[in-house]
Amino acid sequence: MAKVLVIGSGGREHALGWKIAQSEEVEEVLYAPGNPGMLEGKCKVVPVDGSKIENADAISNLIEQENIDLTVVGPEAPLAAGLVNTLNNRGHNRVFGPTKQASLLESDKFYSYDIMKEIGIPQANSMKCFSTQDAVNAIKIMSETEGVVIKARGLTGGKGVTVCDSKEEALTEISNHAENYGSHVLIAERLFGQEFSVFGISDGEQVSPLEISIQDHKPLLDGDKGPNTGGMGAYGPAPVASAEVVKKVADDIMTPVVQEMKKKGTPYKGFLYGGMIMTEKGPKVIEFNIRFGDPECQPGMMMVESDMYKALSYAVDGKLNEVDFKFKPGAACCVVLASQGYPGSYEKGLLIKGIEEAEQISAVKVFHAGTREVENGDGRFVTAGGRVLGVTGYSPAGISEAQKVAYNAVSKISIPGGWAYRQDIADKALK
Repeated sequence: MAKVLVIGSGGREHALGWKIAQSEEVEEVLYAPGNPGMLEGKCKVVPVDGSKIENADAISNLIEQENIDLTVVGPEAPLAAGLVNTLNNRGHNRVFGPTKQASLLESDKFYSYDIMKEIGIPQANSMKCFSTQDAVNAIKIMSETEGVVIKARGLTGGKGVTVCDSKEEALTEISNHAENYGSHVLIAERLFGQEFSVFGISDGEQVSPLEISIQDHKPLLDGDKGPNTGGMGAYGPAPVASAEVVKKVADDIMTPVVQEMKKKGTPYKGFLYGGMIMTEKGPKVIEFNIRFGDPECQPGMMMVESDMYKALSYAVDGKLNEVDFKFKPGAACCVVLASQGYPGSYEKGLLIKGIEEAEQISAVKVFHAGTREVENGDGRFVTAGGRVLGVTGYSPAGISEAQKVAYNAVSKISIPGGWAYRQDIADKALK
């Protein structure tokens, strides 16, 4: 029986560990650091924050002490900081996640743009800018009547992209963007169409996709209004991209990128997230991420029927050809409950009621992100972050029913002053 270590503490990590724990080959799932909402069944949390690179030695010691068979790194920050490199150097080779060099695919927009350009992957035409003045010049060249997109170069927690409706708006925004995210930016043409996400597992040679597309909802408010967030909800499968389209993206876009990275001496092993847009000319890449999405992971794990531990284990061993993902029929929908004020400042420590009641609804799972247990340890939870819970519903009858299940569960959960959440997650699929 295997022990699995999941690095991270958010809803994505909760969903991954929850699914991995369902394997008959798994004895225990440890979260580092996790949060108390993840304590269930085979799962436990350990007091080491593996998402901080300065704790790499402590994670290495934990792997040895607990005889961990597989380590799965959830968030992008420790990957980009070189956690996998450090663990590999300590002799821990069964670590699922890209090295620091391979993580440039997300942490450096210039790197990913160049890779795709070299091998002809469809993406937005862009200009690399190393100063605000470069960006101003690029905006004047690139901006058309449809506007332009400003993309930060480094890691931004999913918030470093600004879509501008006009040249004037972009010129006004660029200084503010540089102040928040730095002066290195990509100025990109604005693409139009529905966005969708494709997730795959790479063993360094090829990419095996989860053959359902998932659609995220980044803006804070209904109708895709308001500021960008880390994600206010997601559902899948998204009608905009069929299983055939997803497979084509994996075969014609993701696998060639992985193979090019291997040629360059930076093999990519881990989750690979393709942020895509369905244009009139077919799917194009908006960005690549080096991990599973959050909250896309939550409905994704609800839909997977296969053994996730086996899949990740085979990938680490370079045997991805033996992985055959199977999915449940129907659809899943995740609604993020956030603190009032997010993505700005917000109050913490608000008592959460109704989680147990929500989970009594058939095919509902509440994934914890920004929660902590009350100090007397009586099993109650309070808010401890911006995005607090990912309330996820599944239905074999399809997205309409999955959406109803999710929002029924949302109605059971409350905090003083109420939640910030979108009421239109998955509406695009129903139009």
